[in-house]
Amino acid sequence: MHGFKAKHVPALDGLRGVAILLVVTHHQLIPFSFSGGFLGVDLFFVLSGFLITTLLLKEFHATNSISLKDFYLRRALRLGPALLIYLIASLIVTYALHPEDLAREFRLVGYALAYATNWRMAFGWDLSLDPTAIIWSLSIEEQFYLVWPLLLLTSLALGLKRRHIAIGLGLVITLIMLHRYQLWSANAELNRLYYGTDTRADAPLMGCLLALVPMAAWSSAKQQVLKIAAIAAACVLIYLIATVEYTDAFLYQWGYTGIAALAGIVTWTAGTQQSRLVNILEWRPLRWFGKISYALYLWHWLLLKSATFYYWVGPKWDPWAKCAAAILISAISFYLIELPFNRLKSRFRFDGKPHPTEPIDTSRNKQKIPTAVIIQPREQNV
Repeated sequence: MHGFKAKHVPALDGLRGVAILLVVTHHQLIPFSFSGGFLGVDLFFVLSGFLITTLLLKEFHATNSISLKDFYLRRALRLGPALLIYLIASLIVTYALHPEDLAREFRLVGYALAYATNWRMAFGWDLSLDPTAIIWSLSIEEQFYLVWPLLLLTSLALGLKRRHIAIGLGLVITLIMLHRYQLWSANAELNRLYYGTDTRADAPLMGCLLALVPMAAWSSAKQQVLKIAAIAAACVLIYLIATVEYTDAFLYQWGYTGIAALAGIVTWTAGTQQSRLVNILEWRPLRWFGKISYALYLWHWLLLKSATFYYWVGPKWDPWAKCAAAILISAISFYLIELPFNRLKSRFRFDGKPHPTEPIDTSRNKQKIPTAVIIQPREQNV
């Protein structure tokens, strides 16, 4: 049985909080920045893969199936309403500030609604850093959500064991790393490497892989080693966040895969064990920022690109005023939009009990399991 339960884990909220604060500071919404703050997106990717896989596995091992319909309805209710409000606001802001760009913004909103923003940037269809550009990472996640549950259900229905699925994922992750390295060696633009789903999917898949690893069967000595490894991984991530630049060649060779592995170890520990690292991640302010992270990821970009408080508060306080406004709007979005739809989403949530119409095969072996950077072509650093 995997140590992670299908219940709320405060440390994972804290990890989301770390990720969104890295993104916000990297984009210089406030007057200082971490050069490697864009790695907050990689934390989001890994965490998404870990959580989704954990919950899908729990559902399958309790019911012998996974309701794809309910899964996609939950995703739509979780992400759709807040995104629609944001896109409407983007159109209104564009009309107010740049009415000549409204037709193009409608087209870019169409990309966003189709969750294809990452591809329009990867292939250079439109490289503008408009309000919808931030949706590139959400596009990768939605494409992942579209494919992975079906693949996991098929693998489990065919009787594949968890270790075989994990081995397969390890192979795919390695192939993605080699594919990205090949594109880099062929002098592909950073847009292609950074925004392509085929070059960034190793991060969510790393989370999926770790969700397949059982924890309860580990001895206490091995679990202690994991705690030490998680602290070491966190220290390396902190160093990279403080020093790495998005143009660094090693990222596009093996670096993003290595960073996903480090983030995966931290995520795995936060989701399965109690440790000093977990205590830090359970700090209440971090957890609160984690809860509003989806809205803050969207709205901080719109405020950054479109708002100014210069004439009211002066140049010194303008960034802080934008930051405060972004946090306020995000909190309103969370409490008035996301929470009500999350309650509706619970109607389609697996409750941990076998469905009465889905008898379980008692002969089955029941081992239960459980943007940041927005870039233009290679030479430009944003």
